[in-house]
Amino acid sequence: MMAQHTILIVDDEANQRLMLTQALRTNDEREIATAASVSEALAWLDRHTADLIITDYNMPSANGLALIAHVRQRALPARIILITAYYSPELQEAARQLGVDHFLTKPVPLSLLRQLANDLGNVSPTV
Repeated sequence: MMAQHTILIVDDEANQRLMLTQALRTNDEREIATAASVSEALAWLDRHTADLIITDYNMPSANGLALIAHVRQRALPARIILITAYYSPELQEAARQLGVDHFLTKPVPLSLLRQLANDLGNVSPTV
């Protein structure tokens, strides 16, 4: 039996959270949690541990980079995937400096996202 991994999906759009959850829910080997905002995600992380955090960039109140900065300040060991529809070299560089493991632009191929989630333990960063 494989180890169970926990994935936290953070996106302010409910349909996006649902689509990502359904795409990544393949079997009983992973638990998937969702949060609709950075503050909700941080509250969840106060009580739980995530192996992988998939976060949208553009959200009200605080963006995905703010979440990533908090996660890195807390020295949480989670891998992080930042997803955005607003690509810019500056955003990609900011993500790289925060230690994001993968920087993906929308529309994200779900097969790629599944592969990254399935390879939690042995994927090299692509930022």
